[in-house]
Amino acid sequence: MLIGIISFIFVIGTGILIHELGHFIVARKFGILCHEFSIGMGPVLWKKRKGETQYTIRWIPLGGYVAMAGEDIEKEIVKIDQKVGIELDEHGLITKIYLNPESNPDLKVGTIKEVDLYQDLTMVLQFEDQEAVTYSVNKAATYVDLKTKAIQHIAPKDRCLEAKSKFARLATLTAGALMNFLLAFILVFLVGLRGEPILTSEIAEVAEGTPAYAAGLAAGDTIIEYNGYTITNRDDFFIAIGDTAGEATLTFTRGEETHQVEITPNMVENNGELVPQIGIIFANRFEFSLGYAVEFAVNQFKAGFSMIFLTFGMLSSGEAGVGDLAGPVGIAAMTTQIATQGIFPLLIFASLININLGLLNLLPIPALDGGRIVFVIIEAITRRPVNRKIEGYVHAIGMIFLFSLTIFITFNDIFRILR
Repeated sequence: MLIGIISFIFVIGTGILIHELGHFIVARKFGILCHEFSIGMGPVLWKKRKGETQYTIRWIPLGGYVAMAGEDIEKEIVKIDQKVGIELDEHGLITKIYLNPESNPDLKVGTIKEVDLYQDLTMVLQFEDQEAVTYSVNKAATYVDLKTKAIQHIAPKDRCLEAKSKFARLATLTAGALMNFLLAFILVFLVGLRGEPILTSEIAEVAEGTPAYAAGLAAGDTIIEYNGYTITNRDDFFIAIGDTAGEATLTFTRGEETHQVEITPNMVENNGELVPQIGIIFANRFEFSLGYAVEFAVNQFKAGFSMIFLTFGMLSSGEAGVGDLAGPVGIAAMTTQIATQGIFPLLIFASLININLGLLNLLPIPALDGGRIVFVIIEAITRRPVNRKIEGYVHAIGMIFLFSLTIFITFNDIFRILR
């Protein structure tokens, strides 16, 4: 159970982390203000502010986000007729705006009469028994909430995603998926580094109560002949045992000695057919090759994409439905099962999950990266930006749809497991 939980957090956590890290790195490269870098959703479990960004880990490990200025319509933190406290630098520019100045009687407090913290960076404050005073605001100024001790930088136009070039916005929005694809390739490349599998006829394990066990075979023995068939690897053995009915003569080596035994395979049902088995597992041998690691990674990477596009095709043709998809609970169950098979199958599965995350986020669905990319493309075609409020409503509807779909798939996963 513990291994399953750790494996699920590893598979999902690394995928989310690398996706959001992609957005974050490229956004910072283009000078976009990032208010928060969060792994997980829901209530805050841990937080730390470094520079202008707050880094958080939240309780629900099913998502994450980078809160970029201008990605959504900025909520006005301060409004006309609101009382605020201010702190000025040596040039008379506002550097801090205190949202609840009553908590500190030493602050310079005024009522906002005009405010523009987006383009002109000015604020007009009315003080008691004084005329209104116009202040310029430092572009690195921060809001300070004295009650919660929360700090957030103001979002000037030149630090907002919406004000950047179309190339900068597209690069920032696609960076998350590209990082998922990169991680997916690295994971299967690491699996390939264990080496090229070399087929042998050495026995790794003998199951108790089987013909091989009764005949005295043991781990470390090497089969060299089966009923007249020369055996050099496991494939030779499977061909030989498949062509032989009933009792057979098996020759094997143990150390430098050669032994011969009589053995009769059991007929075991496999996929509706009876197949002969003697109850052994062959040893795995690997030979390191950098070329093989690259080839393996490319083939696995291509296979991952093919599998997902095949799923899309089945969904569009009606061969599969939404109820056949796996959500967080289904993925957790699969991760637990695969983790018992070892680290390499788990890495391959994590690679597939990252390809899924990358492709899913590039779909033209509102609220996802792909949906936001569509609006940038529309702007490029029409040569004018889409109304920000309309775009915000579309993404809000998309978010509701995605949450509803996730809940539906999660209940499906639970019912499937309980059946």
